[in-house]
Amino acid sequence: MKTLILPDIHTGYARAEAIISKEKSNKILFLGDYFDAFYDTLEQTQQTAEWLKRSLKDPKRIHLLGNHDLAYLNQDFICSGFTENKLIVIKDTGVDLTKLIHYYWVGDWLCTHAGLSNDFFNAYNYKGITVDKFLKELESDKDGKKRLYDCSSFRGGGDAFSGIVWCDYLEFVDIPRVKQVFGHTKGEVRHKKNSDSEHYCIDSGLRSYCIYDSKTEEMKIKSNES
Repeated sequence: MKTLILPDIHTGYARAEAIISKEKSNKILFLGDYFDAFYDTLEQTQQTAEWLKRSLKDPKRIHLLGNHDLAYLNQDFICSGFTENKLIVIKDTGVDLTKLIHYYWVGDWLCTHAGLSNDFFNAYNYKGITVDKFLKELESDKDGKKRLYDCSSFRGGGDAFSGIVWCDYLEFVDIPRVKQVFGHTKGEVRHKKNSDSEHYCIDSGLRSYCIYDSKTEEMKIKSNES
């Protein structure tokens, strides 16, 4: 069983599909941010929304929620790139953005859009529970779910710490005994392995992606450079 993990697409679904065709994985996980490329058009937005609508119907595919997707789901969380015209176009396609999920475990790797920082985890983990229970409790509660969308000053917000759709790599702190894969902060692939934790930040403009092999329990980075 191999799982392909794709970082932020930002309307680049054709390139993502090329990777999917090449890898022929058993499962595909998208880390979110399907919309809002620089200088994108309404036609690109419509095509991306129609692609996402089809992709959501594929049982082999898991789709996470990114901050740019959240903006079109709930206008209380608007971010850069959002426009009312794009919102209208996306709604007209009938794509159901409520089907985007907050996190997903690939083996023992926690996958989110932007990463779960230890500072955020410690600040709101009042019960001292595990990461999985913590995330389940937050998303099952109306106010807790909004906490997941917190945005700190690193990304122009006013919250103390950023949640899993907004955490900038500069504010990310590893959680002991937790391995993570996330995107959101664009750049070269960043990999850090400590004695008891590990993470990959893979928002690279689809120049790189991850493959997880459940048989060997290995997470590997692969290049998509042309």
